Amino acid sequence: MNLSTIEALAIAWARIAEEAELPAGYEGTATPEAHRACEVIQERIREHVVATNDMRLFGLLHLLGQASLRME
Repeated sequence: MNLSTIEALAIAWARIAEEAELPAGYEGTATPEAHRACEVIQERIREHVVATNDMRLFGLLHLLGQASLRME
């Protein structure tokens, strides 16, 4: 990956996290707000995978699902 690709991914992640209202200081603590934000982020990733058939994010989707289950 070149720097511009990494920067683009970082910008996209920051935008998605902000839209999902992921707490700014989130450090892995299970809270209702973080759980809701993870669910929103998972849905955005699912939509992307379905729309583009791009399976590169499927592993991340799986990890977020596991993290979300631990928050319940």
